Amino acid sequence: MTDHERQRTIDSWHTRADAYEILIGKYPIFTNMAMEMIKFVERHRKMNDEDIRIMDLAAGTGLISKLLIDHLHLSPSALYLIEPAEQMCTHARQKIRTPHVYQIAAEDCLQLSNIPRNAFDFILCNASMHLMSEDTIYPVISKLLKPKTGYFLYTLWYHAFDETDDYEKDEEFEKCFNDVLTSLNYPKYFSTRNSKLAKSKRSRKYLEETAGKNGLKLESCTIRTYRTAMSFDLDFTLMMPNWLHEHLNTFDWTQKQKNASIKEQIVNQVRELIQNKFNDIPIVEIIVSKV
Repeated sequence: MTDHERQRTIDSWHTRADAYEILIGKYPIFTNMAMEMIKFVERHRKMNDEDIRIMDLAAGTGLISKLLIDHLHLSPSALYLIEPAEQMCTHARQKIRTPHVYQIAAEDCLQLSNIPRNAFDFILCNASMHLMSEDTIYPVISKLLKPKTGYFLYTLWYHAFDETDDYEKDEEFEKCFNDVLTSLNYPKYFSTRNSKLAKSKRSRKYLEETAGKNGLKLESCTIRTYRTAMSFDLDFTLMMPNWLHEHLNTFDWTQKQKNASIKEQIVNQVRELIQNKFNDIPIVEIIVSKV
């Protein structure tokens, strides 16, 4: 990913931050993914450790930090939140009363002198590593974790791992969406071929080798499945306010209604088609330790 592409991604999540906060409250999959990491922290933390430090990497609106406070009763001052999107940071600061909320990309956090080195017991990253690369993140993690006892835990969406990237979770949703479009005389929006070309090819071997090069060790790579309403796919895409508008503009000769009106009609019809339907979404949980 180039610097320009990375900035575009950060800007897009700044735009989506308010909608994302609503999304994680509506669908439990984000919390359920995070809770597996919280349970690991609970099992491996040192009892009565008043000096514990945990980094919430690519923290978003602060979900993991809030769960650590609520379930493990950690002091907010023990938490360091790293998040590059401004509006995400705004939400995080409202939730977590700590001075350690930094608006900076994960790859760049070593530039901050007030981030301690070799000092973190745990670094947690939920549902964001697909936007980054272990080639650039593992060297950072290696300098932040405590030697011998530090852990980096993160989750990956199914499309970012080679053992799960052929899972056709979106197939029915995309088919429903395309069917609604064609019924209204619009061409299909989703292309299976293009989506497959965009998928990442992380592997256990790659993770092991990249960890080893950076003084880390791959402890485990676990695939868990989370049952989730199919409406999640629709609401996730709708976080972008102008989503679908370009497609409708391209083919506006087929309709005389305004984009906002036709988009609402399309979305309502899709909701009806996917109502009470669910997907079993595979999520990959990675645990890496500091050697």
